[in-house]
Amino acid sequence: MFTYWLAAVRRLAVAALVVVLVVGGAAVALLVSDGRGWAGALAEGVGIGAGWGVVFVCLIATSSTGQAGRAARRYGVVLDERAAVVPAVGRVEVPIRPGTTPYQVTDTVLHALKGVSAPRVREVVEFTHGKLDVRYAGPGDVEVALRVTVTTHGDTATVEMTAEPTKARKKLDGGASWSVLTAVEPAVREALAQEAAA
Repeated sequence: MFTYWLAAVRRLAVAALVVVLVVGGAAVALLVSDGRGWAGALAEGVGIGAGWGVVFVCLIATSSTGQAGRAARRYGVVLDERAAVVPAVGRVEVPIRPGTTPYQVTDTVLHALKGVSAPRVREVVEFTHGKLDVRYAGPGDVEVALRVTVTTHGDTATVEMTAEPTKARKKLDGGASWSVLTAVEPAVREALAQEAAA
């Protein structure tokens, strides 16, 4: 969990800098208007801004780490620092029988996703020739969109999966996207391998 926390802190660095600048700038302005000299007000304002920036990062990163830990446990996966990256991306390459179309591979992927006990597919938004878009009720009230793109090249199929929150873009989603992707990826890999062997 500590590796996730560190990754979350790195993802929040820009937001923390903004907090430091805004709070520090406001503190400097208040101190100067109170009659302090610029040098003393600047030093104290930077200290105040840095303190609030550290508090902000620690609170958000710790909260997100707790959410990510619960999400990982919910789906039986081990939490690592990759859970802090949004969107979560996975890629599966498997051999296929000659003449297999992207539609057939997409159908196999959809059946594999529906066969996973947790997380459960909530809605299929798109199912076309080589494209699949499904929704999951992810952990922590985060709805996760899993977008799958299938391409075939001779005797190989490439399945690219991208999981991300459906709501506004977030820096951190409490590991929801990564947990969903990590939980379903082995089922997709196994189903495609079985299809190729049949």
